[in-house]
Amino acid sequence: MNDINEEMPWLPADIDETFDPLAHADVEIDAETPIAVTPRGGAREVGRSCYQVDTEFSTLLVDCGLNQGTGDSFPDFRGLEPGSVGAVFLTHAHIDHSGGLPVLEARGLLADDAPIIATPPTIEIAKTLLEDSLKIHRRESRHAGEEQQYVEAHVEAIFERFEPVDYGGGRAEALADIPDEDPLVFQMGNAGHLLGSAWLMLQTNGYRTVFSGDLGGRAPHLPDITAPPQADLLVLESTYGSLHSHTSMSDAQTDLYNAVKRAIQSGEPVLIPTFAVGRAQVLMLMFANRLHTLSDDVRDRVQLVVDGMAQEATDIYHEFTTNASFMDESIVNRVESGTPKPFLRDDTAFPDTDSHRRAILSDAAQSGGKVPIIIAPSGMLTGGNSPRYLTEFAARFGSANIFLTGYQAQNTTGRVLQDQIKADKDELTYTVTSEPLGTDWPSTSNIVRTTVEEEGAAKHVTRATIPADWVSTINGLSGHAAQSGLLEFARTVNPETVALIHGPEYAQGDLATHLAKNVESLSEATRSRMLTPIAVSREIDVDTPALTPEHFDGDDLSVPEKIEIMQEQLSAMSEDLAAARNDTSPSEAEIRRIVRDEYESAEETG
Repeated sequence: MNDINEEMPWLPADIDETFDPLAHADVEIDAETPIAVTPRGGAREVGRSCYQVDTEFSTLLVDCGLNQGTGDSFPDFRGLEPGSVGAVFLTHAHIDHSGGLPVLEARGLLADDAPIIATPPTIEIAKTLLEDSLKIHRRESRHAGEEQQYVEAHVEAIFERFEPVDYGGGRAEALADIPDEDPLVFQMGNAGHLLGSAWLMLQTNGYRTVFSGDLGGRAPHLPDITAPPQADLLVLESTYGSLHSHTSMSDAQTDLYNAVKRAIQSGEPVLIPTFAVGRAQVLMLMFANRLHTLSDDVRDRVQLVVDGMAQEATDIYHEFTTNASFMDESIVNRVESGTPKPFLRDDTAFPDTDSHRRAILSDAAQSGGKVPIIIAPSGMLTGGNSPRYLTEFAARFGSANIFLTGYQAQNTTGRVLQDQIKADKDELTYTVTSEPLGTDWPSTSNIVRTTVEEEGAAKHVTRATIPADWVSTINGLSGHAAQSGLLEFARTVNPETVALIHGPEYAQGDLATHLAKNVESLSEATRSRMLTPIAVSREIDVDTPALTPEHFDGDDLSVPEKIEIMQEQLSAMSEDLAAARNDTSPSEAEIRRIVRDEYESAEETG
């Protein structure tokens, strides 16, 4: 029998629902090893972030998301017992961090009184996103002829579990029904990625782990990232770990605005697929600040359109515009100066029916009609109304503009378009499963509705072709920190071990190298692996290939030799246990003894 697990070659092939990652790794949680972190998603991928945290007395989760591309949508819950999860800490509301929560409920994995701990904005946004995610899950399950993983009752039960906390921290047992003897302490600080987003610190028995969540520090409407505390282990996102620095947000906005202005002057419609929460508000604020600078005759030809959840999310943003803990002071000051809704232009259209959407596009197709600038979820053209608008553009217009403003995950329509552009295709062909706005299109040969067989079931799809020059990628609008920002955060945490999460393989490889060379405290930088625990103790147990500073020491190695060493370390998926770090820091008992000795000495010399 083949004993290699094809998806996770570092694990046995025959693991089943009873698989226990801690037992398999021979990790025992005790006073000497008081905490372990096990990825159940978000390892070596962008999506379904989910990290199990075990202490001597409790099992917790940090985030519980889903994938936005294809593949395994939800976290891998194998080995979790019913009622075993005592609490969930949610770093922010994006669906790749929150979308798996209803599955936890549906499978009974949460303890009866287990809270989901998050900031107030995160809770409000998560409710909106989870309701929409349920609609998508229901539709996709029906199309695939499969049973739903969760239903509305599970989503409602999740809402009942939300426990709001402001930035700060305290004893976990004050919020969660965990044993009183568990000394677990938590701290949350602003991560600058999304309204209400947070990094998380968990401390027990004198050992600390920091989870970065998604780090930003780029959105002009959010406060700066709060400095995190120092920790033994840093679990760090790496989405843009291979990019030294982004184009400045201001320059990126100028690039996009100038491209949109050229489209308006040419009478060409604009589609900006975007995340409904975060990116959409950056765009809306930009247009609110800049469109008024157009000449009167040009401005009169513009119709700004905000579709779907972007409208609901913006309503939530406006609920927090006077709270300087969650919103930048410039926004607070603007509201106090008499602009109650700074993210909105007065003439913005919010279509809520397909007939309204078709009317906007029909008007745009007429001579002298208004040129629409459409901001619509989703940012990767995988759901929501953005792929529907894309299909309408293909059917109705001879020229148009699609601006991709964020990361496009594997197997999404956005990535399909980008890959074809990189391959120098003159025409781009894509297939979407979303229903069109209608079929009253002009006669066209570049779009067709058809049926395909998928796993024995018939699925209705729309296949279309558009010119390659319609699609542009605008860099620099990402809400994620690039390599320089991630390095700054890591230096502040000052960890001995960094476990990289939430990033593609190439980005994690580059970032691991960069951190190993530039973080003085670091003993190991490793790419985390699914269902592979990292035990936090005096000697952190990292059962993954790791880079250490020694790989970059010594002038006797040539550059090619150093590169070969790095490549071997980064590519080894099933290497033997990497050398554990040599932690010579004093233990908690030793620290107490030193303090006691100093105190007694001071008394004697007093």
